Amino acid sequence: MSLRQSHFVPPVSHLLAAELGFLRGVQVVPTRTTSSAEQLRALLAGEQDMAITAIDNLFEWTRAGADLRLVAQVEARTPLGIHARGEAKTLADLAGCRFAVDAPDNGFALIAKRLLRDAGIEVDFVVVGGVRERLDALLDGSADATLLGPPFDKLAEKAGFTRMVDVNVLLPDLPGQGLVVRAEVLETQDLEHYLGALVRGVMAGNSMADAQGIELLERCGYQAAAATAWDSRARTLDVDHGGLDLLTQIRKSLGMLPPGIDIEGLCAAVPLERATLSATGR
Repeated sequence: MSLRQSHFVPPVSHLLAAELGFLRGVQVVPTRTTSSAEQLRALLAGEQDMAITAIDNLFEWTRAGADLRLVAQVEARTPLGIHARGEAKTLADLAGCRFAVDAPDNGFALIAKRLLRDAGIEVDFVVVGGVRERLDALLDGSADATLLGPPFDKLAEKAGFTRMVDVNVLLPDLPGQGLVVRAEVLETQDLEHYLGALVRGVMAGNSMADAQGIELLERCGYQAAAATAWDSRARTLDVDHGGLDLLTQIRKSLGMLPPGIDIEGLCAAVPLERATLSATGR
């Protein structure tokens, strides 16, 4: 059985596992997605088995009928910044702008909504798609501002777009992306083997010199964002439950918490525990 994985940008743990040979014998087919809506569609249709995505997506995806579980957190944090075109320098300058998002009611869009609401700013949210698509919207002028992460944030800065807000400074407990899987693959050896490869990748990264890790990411296409991505990599694949609580509180504050959906109840720790035992021999 091959596990089919959807992601926007492959996380550092996956790249380490691939570069260091830990994925040999592990049947994983990675695919870049263009949006979280496409990820959900593919998961519901059985075309993908797992997705690397914003953990908040689980709220809306579960409400949409997907039977999914969060099995790992593959980034300690997702370095996010709000970037804008033209003369905009502060959030106040974004009033009335076209703000590009992936999906209006889940994922990183809620982070933007929370920060803009706290600043008393109203914008026109425009659904564009994933991080690459949002950068393209800035470049072609179809959007005025958006949230970006590595490596596309550095590409935006190189193109002259202002980074006006560092999201992680304002929300330091915001969790990075997670590995979400269809419930039917939870007990498979394929998932255990894949998680084991990621665990070994994380362990290798923890013992690797920063310069070596950054060089690896540069070779994998991160370019100027390699140092930022390396710094924000997962040092463990364990889910940060404080981060889950923050996501819940953000939704509550926006009046967007789906009734009856507890994100803690959507976590499945056993596959990672088994994979860690196997990978470490403990």
